Amino acid sequence: MPISFEHLRKKLLTRVTTLDKAFERHVLSPSATKAVDRFALQEGLVSALWQAWCEFCRGAIMGATRGANTTSGVAVNSPTYNGNSELEIAYVAQLLSQSKMVTKIKSVKGRHQEPTWGDVGKVNLIVSGLAPTNSGTMLSGFGGVISLKDLQTCRNASAHVCSDTFAMVRAARVRYQDTDFKHPSDVMKWIDPATKDYLWRSWVEEMDIVSDLVTQ
Repeated sequence: MPISFEHLRKKLLTRVTTLDKAFERHVLSPSATKAVDRFALQEGLVSALWQAWCEFCRGAIMGATRGANTTSGVAVNSPTYNGNSELEIAYVAQLLSQSKMVTKIKSVKGRHQEPTWGDVGKVNLIVSGLAPTNSGTMLSGFGGVISLKDLQTCRNASAHVCSDTFAMVRAARVRYQDTDFKHPSDVMKWIDPATKDYLWRSWVEEMDIVSDLVTQ
C-alpha cells in the first residue's frame, strides 16, 4: 500500500515541534546549571533533531521508490526498484551513496548498514540512482538544504569529540555570529545572521520548508 507523504511530513513536524519546545525551555529556563549536565541535554536535543530529519529522508526516499502518494495527490514510485523490499532498497541506497555500481541486489542485515539518510550529498546520489518518478521534485527540494549541513556537523562532533570534529565546528563559525563554544552542542545557540535568531531555529525552519518541497 502506498505511503502518504502528508502523514510522513506531519510525523516529522510533530517530532520537531516537541523538540523545539524542549529547546525553548532549555534557553528560557535552564534546568542544567553544571556544564556537564548542560552539554548532555544539548547533545540529546541535537541528536534527536538529526534523527528526526534522517528518519524523514529515509521515509520519503523509501516511499518514492516503493510507492507513495504526494501531498499534491500524485502517485509516485521507481519503475526499476518498486518491487524490492526496504532492506534491498537500503542495500542499493548504500551502494549509490558511495557512487558504486549496482550489480547484484542483496538485503542489509540491519539499520546500521544503511546510509546516512540525512546527508544531503548522499541523498542526491541515492535519489538519482533510484530514479523515482518524482526525482526532479525531490532533488530540487533537498537542494534547498543549507543550515542542516551544520546540524550534521554539530551532531557528529557532539557524538565523536576529537580534534578533527572540533576543526569542522570551527570551520563553520564563519557563517554565524556569537560563535563561542566549549562543547560542539553549543553550536545550537549560535546566531544565524540571516534571521538574528538561534541556529537551532534555522534548522527547524529549514526542515519545515524542505520537507514541504520534497513531498509535493
